[in-house]
Amino acid sequence: MIQASAVQHGMRLAASGAAPTAYHMPLVVTFAHEPDAGLLAKACAAVVERHALLTVAVVERDGVTHLTRTTAPVLRVAGPDESVEEEATRPFDLGAGPLARFALLGRTLVVTAHHLVVDGLSKEVLLRDLAAFYAGEIPAPLPRTAEDELAAEAARLARDRAAAEEFWSGRWAEPLPAVVGEHVLTGRDHGAGQVHAFEPPVPDLPGLTRFETLLAAVHALLGAYGNPRVTTGVDVSTREPGAFDTVGPFATEFPVDTRPDADSPFAEFAAGVRATLRAMYPHRSVPLARAVRRLRPHAAIAPVSVSYRRVGAAPRFDGSPAAVNWLAFAGSVRGDLQLQAVDDGTTVTARLRHSAAAAPVAARFAGDLCAVLTRVAADPGTLLRDLSPAAASGASGTSVPPAAAGAPATAPAPAGGGELVEPVLAIWRDVLGDPAIGPDDDLFDLGGDSLTATQIIARMRKTLGVDVDIDTFFDHPTVNGVVDAVSAS
Repeated sequence: MIQASAVQHGMRLAASGAAPTAYHMPLVVTFAHEPDAGLLAKACAAVVERHALLTVAVVERDGVTHLTRTTAPVLRVAGPDESVEEEATRPFDLGAGPLARFALLGRTLVVTAHHLVVDGLSKEVLLRDLAAFYAGEIPAPLPRTAEDELAAEAARLARDRAAAEEFWSGRWAEPLPAVVGEHVLTGRDHGAGQVHAFEPPVPDLPGLTRFETLLAAVHALLGAYGNPRVTTGVDVSTREPGAFDTVGPFATEFPVDTRPDADSPFAEFAAGVRATLRAMYPHRSVPLARAVRRLRPHAAIAPVSVSYRRVGAAPRFDGSPAAVNWLAFAGSVRGDLQLQAVDDGTTVTARLRHSAAAAPVAARFAGDLCAVLTRVAADPGTLLRDLSPAAASGASGTSVPPAAAGAPATAPAPAGGGELVEPVLAIWRDVLGDPAIGPDDDLFDLGGDSLTATQIIARMRKTLGVDVDIDTFFDHPTVNGVVDAVSAS
């Protein structure tokens, strides 16, 4: 048993809810010819042996997430009436594991893994190794295992946390809701969703990557809709050299915050977005929840998020390239609008996952984004005010007042439950290692974070038989506050 990474711990907290497929990472591969099921089963077994993280389950010990080995997944030959959607959305038992599975439906292989053990790049690594083993090849040994990488991440977190805290202290602000047309999007949790497929015409602009251009276009569009401050979540890889051939959850989400100026040329605005990304990148080893102590666990940092990944050529099986769906949908969305894109070097393929709240505006958002990208491809110097078709038609929406930002106001907790104060205080002092903590000291001012809160919750459940949800600690971050909240409930 090994301790999970900070990213995995935060993901487990956010994953506890009503959308069990929100963290599924399905990969759908359709072979040109009927595959040899026996050979494919051996290849799957070899991939699992090479990437042992695919065999784990997730358990909690004293509020801390740990990984433990369980049975290895094997290739399952599905029945004739089973569908890709059913296989991709079948829930995982996180405590029993394994957190990956393989199913063959005719000529289609569905690999479904939980985000706790894979990230976007892991799909490409897994498929490349699967093709090699199927062809009878033996990939070079991995320089380090996933367990080695998780340990290295923990060391980097300890080393870099203070610098990340300082970096974010002057930058983090709670995201505003996002206005899109006449709708206001606020969702940051996960739930059932739908998907809108499209191909954004992302151009190659001087001094920018395609991802930077796409992200800047999203921010420019949201600005044109009437949002004075725009915050989107972006996926950031935490992989270091030597980890690019390893399957694992080596990614985190960071906020990108801009204030689009209608009089700025797009190229200038996009350069600022690029600079923001480059400034964040050195702090990628520290998840935002460990650098911003009062950050509540959410499935998404902001209502709108963007994920972008370059992919190589599709691997060949039996001499023919397979058709790969890198963006297969498992039926759930994190946040209200979740834009996922893959770039094969020629075409950018996108899936706009959206919640029920965003359903009325998803197609419009995708269409307007394509229009923005087409315009900046023709003239990168176009002013932001001239980019959006919605802005040009006068339907730019309504700005969100600053009062809408931030956490909801907290009502004072009722008094009571004094008999719990001393035993709860003893738990706080033990977990935080500070015997001087008083009943009115703030958990987060003491250096606590969501991990500290879950450790205290686990100890209270185990020793006092009291269940507390983590939001209670954010609403009432003192011993007296927590005890009064428990008494009130």
